[in-house]
Amino acid sequence: MKRIKNKLSRRDFLKNSAFITGSAAGASLMVGANPELEAATLPDATATRTTALAQCPYWGVGCGTIIQAENGKIVSMRPDKDHPTNYGLQCIKGLTAAEPMYVDRMEGDPYVRKDVWEEWKKPGHGDLEFISKTKDAFGDELFVRVPYEDAEELVAHKIAHLAKIYGGNSIALYGSGQLTMEGQYLENMFMKGVLGSNTIEANARMCMTSAVTG
Repeated sequence: MKRIKNKLSRRDFLKNSAFITGSAAGASLMVGANPELEAATLPDATATRTTALAQCPYWGVGCGTIIQAENGKIVSMRPDKDHPTNYGLQCIKGLTAAEPMYVDRMEGDPYVRKDVWEEWKKPGHGDLEFISKTKDAFGDELFVRVPYEDAEELVAHKIAHLAKIYGGNSIALYGSGQLTMEGQYLENMFMKGVLGSNTIEANARMCMTSAVTG
């Protein structure tokens, strides 16, 4: 089978993207023309609704998003028609950006591998470079639940130890598009400003090379 080479240039890609965006606008995807969005933002007389302006956490485009919450829970994600980046357009990822906060979330205390926890409980926290013998295995019997404060202390001590011995750049972080803009700012400040590490990946290269091209 003869392989067909993709000759799409950057200029062609941008021209096609502009055409798609214009077509979407012409298809009445603007705020106020989408009945699902309108239904999602109908006021509830019994609830206290608050509105906040934010940026969508996905793709790094910076689309303006209007977040609405009732009694402390997000009930609507709407594109901001006045924002200069998206002018009221938003993809389904942005419109459902709040779902990860409420769907399939782990309930209760965090899990720590049993042998890691047992090592940590030794005098002086044991070997801070201990590597779990059950690494890459995920049976329920291999984990123990511990309070958040204890799990955070374990992680903090290990990171501090490794940074002190091997330098901040020995610590790497693979981020997520599901983080809020504020969360991404804080993790970058911690990695680059506190640890002095540049080994941080925001998921953009792995994700966006395929998503944008698609």
